[in-house]
Parts: sequence; C-alpha cells; structure tokens
Amino acid sequence: MKVKEETYIRLEEEWIHKLDVISSAVEEPLTQKRMVEGAIDHLFSNALRFLYRDGEITKECLEDQLELLEEWQAERTWEQIEEDLNKRSRA
Repeated sequence: MKVKEETYIRLEEEWIHKLDVISSAVEEPLTQKRMVEGAIDHLFSNALRFLYRDGEITKECLEDQLELLEEWQAERTWEQIEEDLNKRSRA
C-alpha cells in the first residue's frame, strides 16, 4: 500500500502503557504501529456496519469498502450486520 501522508501521533504514557499490555497479551510480536492499524481497522469495520445498518451507505458501497479489510474481518462484519438486521426484524 502506498503511503499517502506521514502522520505522527503523540501518545501519553497511559496510552503507551495500554499498548504494552495489549502486546503482552498477544502471542506473536506486535509493533505499536500494527496495533494502531488493527484498532483503526476495527473502528472502520464498526463504522461500515453502523452506516449500512442505518441506510447511510448502499450494499455496493459496503462491499467496496469491505475490500479494504482482511478477509476474516470483512466476513465478521457481514455476520454482525446480519445479526443486527435479524434483531431489528424480530423487534
């Protein structure tokens, strides 16, 4: 993936501590960069889920955006959307 822009984020000690705890809980070594990327993917996945559920984006748009995620995460997002829709239809 091409780097469009370099952005640096200053994190307070509390946030660095949280990243260290997360890293210690995962078996394979993780860089702070990878942890932040994973968190962004998680938030992106949730945003797509909520936007689609609320009719803010089309199915085609959702499918296009899900291609930006790892396959397992895209599949999990679809599952969560289906769960949301099933809950809504039962209510």
